[in-house]
Amino acid sequence: MEKDMANLALSEGTKPSAPAKLGMVPLAAKKEKNASKGRKVMVATNVRKLTIAANQPIYKYAVQVNYVFVKEDGTECTIEMSKSTRKGTEHDNDKARCQKVYKEAVTRYEALRTGGPFFYDRQASLYSLTKLKTENISFDVDKGICKRPNFKKAQFILKKVDDSFQSTSNDIKKTVNPCPGKADRTLLEALNIIVSGPAFDNKNVITVGACVHYLIDTSGIDVANKDYQEGGLYSAVGASKSVKTLEGANRLAPGLFMTPEMKTTLFHPDNVSLVDVLKSYRGFAANLAYNTPVAQRIEKAFVGLDVSLNYGPYAGLGEDGLVSKIRKFSTSSVQTTFKWNDCEVNLVTYYKEKYGITLKFPHLFTVEAKGKVGRINFPVELLVLCPNQTVTNDQMINNEQADMIKNTSCRIKMSAAQPHIRKSTTETVVKNVGLASNNIYGFIKVEEPLQVEGIVLDKPKIIFAGNKLANLDDPKSRFPTDFNIAGNYFIAKELSNWELVFVENEEVKGLAEQFVTEMRKNGMKATNPVISYIVRNDLEAVFKRAKVAKRQLLFFVVKSRYNYHQNIKCLEQKYDLLTQEVRAETAEKVFRQPQTRLNIVNKTNMKLGGLNYQIGSETFRRPDYLIVGFETSQRSGGNPDYPISVGYAANMLDHHQKFAGGYVYVKRSNDVFGPIIKDTLIKILQTTKKNRATPKEILLYFNGVSEGQFAMLNEEYQQQVKNACKAISDTYRPHFTIIASSKTHNERLYKSDKGRIVNLEPGTVVDHHIVSPVYSEWYHASAVARQGTAKATKFTVIFTTNPKESLYMYEQLTNDLSYDHQIVFHPVGLPVPLYIAGRYSQRGAMVLASNMGPIYTNNVMDIAATNKEYGYENKGLFETRFNA
Repeated sequence: MEKDMANLALSEGTKPSAPAKLGMVPLAAKKEKNASKGRKVMVATNVRKLTIAANQPIYKYAVQVNYVFVKEDGTECTIEMSKSTRKGTEHDNDKARCQKVYKEAVTRYEALRTGGPFFYDRQASLYSLTKLKTENISFDVDKGICKRPNFKKAQFILKKVDDSFQSTSNDIKKTVNPCPGKADRTLLEALNIIVSGPAFDNKNVITVGACVHYLIDTSGIDVANKDYQEGGLYSAVGASKSVKTLEGANRLAPGLFMTPEMKTTLFHPDNVSLVDVLKSYRGFAANLAYNTPVAQRIEKAFVGLDVSLNYGPYAGLGEDGLVSKIRKFSTSSVQTTFKWNDCEVNLVTYYKEKYGITLKFPHLFTVEAKGKVGRINFPVELLVLCPNQTVTNDQMINNEQADMIKNTSCRIKMSAAQPHIRKSTTETVVKNVGLASNNIYGFIKVEEPLQVEGIVLDKPKIIFAGNKLANLDDPKSRFPTDFNIAGNYFIAKELSNWELVFVENEEVKGLAEQFVTEMRKNGMKATNPVISYIVRNDLEAVFKRAKVAKRQLLFFVVKSRYNYHQNIKCLEQKYDLLTQEVRAETAEKVFRQPQTRLNIVNKTNMKLGGLNYQIGSETFRRPDYLIVGFETSQRSGGNPDYPISVGYAANMLDHHQKFAGGYVYVKRSNDVFGPIIKDTLIKILQTTKKNRATPKEILLYFNGVSEGQFAMLNEEYQQQVKNACKAISDTYRPHFTIIASSKTHNERLYKSDKGRIVNLEPGTVVDHHIVSPVYSEWYHASAVARQGTAKATKFTVIFTTNPKESLYMYEQLTNDLSYDHQIVFHPVGLPVPLYIAGRYSQRGAMVLASNMGPIYTNNVMDIAATNKEYGYENKGLFETRFNA
């Protein structure tokens, strides 16, 4: 254990061999905007043009900050802090170390105190508006820098950058290129730091992560703070920004633009003892065991958090302390034993004899962290939460996400402010943070937010059985895209062998008749179900009996307090039995709410392989067109030892408008899609061929992809697609297109309606002015915001073998796909292959958690075995929409 603790120190790591440089191949040629098909509207944005003084030089210097430590054997270990690839607290600490050494450089060298101004990114780049008189600086410092006992010295080296040493405000065109790797981003990198300068200098602002600036004092901002007793969580408001080169009014003369966006974020408490935070949770006790329901609930709120050691030589080190990440809760200090000094001891004995510490909570669960070799258990009372940690969705156990949206105690409803309020409040926050100055350092002017022209695309036809059309322009409808059922289901299925399952003594009388009547009303052939019960919490017994009886569907009706959902879905996967669950509280509404009854049966028909309605669309009418979506909802948060669950969906069933899919587990990395594209697409193509025919054209959406990954999609992903097609047949050469989508951008769009700011109408697209001057891009609002402000999705055409296809076709197809959810009768926020893929991703994470993590072979995570055991690809349910 001592060795493991020592290994928690900063490690040198090994430098992998440099991969082949990507970005030398151009993305799909930019297509002309859609100028005529649809209804024109005015769109207000949060995008601001930057006007920069002409001929202003910007000089870039390379900074290297090294820390030198002495190992136990007396040899030295040099670690470069200025190229930190670590994440979270450790990355922030590396930045703080660099800043500390840079400040020392400023005190030593007049060249860094005169001229300028200077802008240091706290890593490897220093920008200046004047040329340094001394362009090569190097020194060592050993005092007042690091508190680690084995620290020897820090090294500071500054020199001219070999490439792009000097850029000017006239170099805008160089910042973009159809080949991403050929774009010179020096000017953009510099401006992103320079524009944040006033925020960095603002004493009322703290900066977290990648230049997200939060206000300390929110006086004058119409956003109230929110605090939570459990966990000590607190909210903060601030702003982020991005500086980009956009098309502007003339794409042949692109301009620089800044997009500042309001951020309302929940944080964990800073520098607080972990045990004190744990005490704030319901059910906490000094002897709480890790495997109890109470501890498992609390654990979810802490997995993935960074903690620092706070005892003996590790106490009081600040950013120089040892940081570890919480993997899970584990056995108590009394129960946790290991070899020390040739004796088997527990943690209580170890800390008493090694550090003279008497543990106050010897019978409380410990925290399991990852050492360099194996795992380490720490008593929670010896750990402190690291500062500035945001609360991930996975860590929200008390509906905090909904509360942040619906928080009625705030004068503004945090994340769900109405458009006019959000826009005006954003502008106030941005101004207070310091991101909207009319004159930044005498050479940058930030203009007012832009207004641009958008187009509202035509709605598709919604066709029920007998060619009966839904009315999408009903003046009585609250939202213009909501529609009612207009006849029987387009393809209605039969349900003759199914089971309605209640908890013992909690049957809802008459519910079966309500469901059967609704099914028959909409064209389904349905017989009454067998009624069964969950006895003494034995869920698995229900599945075992149903498997023998070859049930089509297990339909559970249980109260929410039982928390059966995760176990039901895990057992569905294990026994390959289709399930549906309705909360008993919702089931009670079935007798008086026809819409609730219909929504439940809509889902049943889809799970059974039906199609509730058909989309009547010129763009979505080809049976030989395969459309695939890849999505993961697990990019951050969760147990860092667990793999990522990547969801996918495709129209691979017997009708080209039926989507189904699954999920695949992959190891955590910067590229979660690449490892699975070929094999997953082969499975999809084989299934499509079996159910319909071999597709003649393929469209692939990848959601959550950043611009920095475009080259990877363009060069590596497209090759994976080709490899998959070749695996089907050496002569199989379909047309295919790859589109990247994202909602993680800063841009906010609103409809400007006679001076009023309201939400965009569903179907609104903007494909000019605020988009890339070299890529085909568009923003698309597909769904109504039921509350608050809708956020448009950005789409980028990355690769295509069909260059003649118009941008309008992709826009209209994406819009039409948003109507194909089938269960709710209105469009959803993403095209359906992505929306459904996201749900499959969530299902995969749920099944993994229910099985207590991945499968290990010889103490190594076995991804192949995990996918085989916990996936659906070898199940009969694979060719159903089991996650409807």
